Amino acid sequence: MQSKRPAVWHIYTQLIQEGSSAKNQQQNPSKRRRREEKREPILPPLPLLASLGESIDRSAGTMFQGCGLFACVSRRGADVRKRGEAGAASSRVAAEPAVWEEEEADGAARQMAWAEVESATGAFSSRVIGHGGFSTVYLASLSSARLAAVKVHCSSERLHRAFRQELDVLLSLRHPHIVRLLGYCDERDEGVLVFEYAPNGDLHQRLHGGDDTAPLPWSRRVAIAFQVATALEYLHEGSSPAVIHGDIKASNVLLDGNMDAKLCDFGFAHSGVSTTAGRGRSSGRAIMGSPGYVDPQLLRTGVANKESDVYSFGVLLLELVTGREAVCRETGCRLTAVVCPTVSEGNVADVVDRSFTGKYSADEATVVVELAMRCVSDTPGLRPSMADVVHVLQEKTTALISAVGSRLDRRIMF
Repeated sequence: MQSKRPAVWHIYTQLIQEGSSAKNQQQNPSKRRRREEKREPILPPLPLLASLGESIDRSAGTMFQGCGLFACVSRRGADVRKRGEAGAASSRVAAEPAVWEEEEADGAARQMAWAEVESATGAFSSRVIGHGGFSTVYLASLSSARLAAVKVHCSSERLHRAFRQELDVLLSLRHPHIVRLLGYCDERDEGVLVFEYAPNGDLHQRLHGGDDTAPLPWSRRVAIAFQVATALEYLHEGSSPAVIHGDIKASNVLLDGNMDAKLCDFGFAHSGVSTTAGRGRSSGRAIMGSPGYVDPQLLRTGVANKESDVYSFGVLLLELVTGREAVCRETGCRLTAVVCPTVSEGNVADVVDRSFTGKYSADEATVVVELAMRCVSDTPGLRPSMADVVHVLQEKTTALISAVGSRLDRRIMF
């Protein structure tokens, strides 16, 4: 027995040093490969995490804390992995194509079982098409002919309350230019929202995606502005109670197969005429809005209201006209700080996107820019309502006719 102790000790120390790799090398390669294929998609690869950090730094700098974000991602991955091991039977369901049952008779979102979500996403092996501060969005297949975007929230008590809040708002909304909620699942700690899929990405990608992205023509940009305006008018005036979106920006405007706008991401939305945003960690909530879009008045008072949504929409209008980002990547300057002095001197043509190359109406551009300037007024009381914005765009921009045709009739939109 004494002669065997060195060999046993050698094996023990080798296992301690090499960890699970020594164990994996002794296992059947095919079994190990199947397990790795099954587990790999649960946590994003390193390049995706780097991209995620860059995206959050660009579009949500004031809203998210980096360390909390990655801890949340790691924790959600561990939770999902743990449940996947415990529920092997339900994981096997994911090998089969999802079967989307009939929708509710009134078109309302349907409550889904966790097994359906696993099936639709291939046990979360589907392509990641988006990510936010505390959620990941997967491309999912509801049936052989229907795709969807599945948003999986991180697992924590506080974030589950945020999920319930977003869900409650979404369940009360129905508008052609607000992304449609198809279903949801609240069986587990990770809240799941299933949305219609918008194949043309988001407006930020289309405006600032680089040389390989065809520039949007003037008529389409005006149409997108009008469509987002009608969605906001509906939130402020057409829903009961009124809804404050809280985070209007180009990346929260999706584009469907017809290049029509779909307002999305209601994670900061609240019902009521106004709401008080958190100010610091002790409040448990982040300041609403994103850099470049957030109303300075909101930063000063912490109160989000209709006027703060109007301000953010005004920045979006300027972004559509100029083709520039809300915050310059090189200088860090806000778009409003760059454009407003030029426009105040009457030089509207100097700020218009050069990609139009004359294929736009100078008069219409002036109307849109002046409307945007009213929206971003430093005095909230001087900003127009979204109903006023819709009226101006509809009455003063004939580009809408060529872009949306008969669908311009707002009476069929609600």
